[in-house]
Amino acid sequence: MARSAAITDWQKGGVRYAKLKRIVPEFLEPATVHAFFVGVRNGGRFRLLNPFSPLQREFVVAVTDDEVVILSLRRPGVFRASIAGVIYRSKLEDSNVAWNNGSCDVDGVNYRPISYHDDDARHLANLANGTDS
Repeated sequence: MARSAAITDWQKGGVRYAKLKRIVPEFLEPATVHAFFVGVRNGGRFRLLNPFSPLQREFVVAVTDDEVVILSLRRPGVFRASIAGVIYRSKLEDSNVAWNNGSCDVDGVNYRPISYHDDDARHLANLANGTDS
């Protein structure tokens, strides 16, 4: 049985994810955002068991028409959808993006997607490498 878009968006973060879907494209205008995901640096499998996970910095990794952009979210990211600023920006042809064993590597920095964002991260890596439309 296929999941509806509403359930998928709810699993990705509910109201918070809906706000990110609105503010990430607005923040990166006039560029068009083709894909993004929310991830953490060095997020392991046991992130859900870590009592300090809500304090861990979260990032939005996005692909636009011609760039890869990483935005830092304000803390605590689990509870809010507010952009702190741009921490990385590179032309697509100059960036090195790869899907690697459950994480997305951007120019040597590992970003592990938060729950339910794996497919978005894989899609983003494929877009950045020109292997997905």
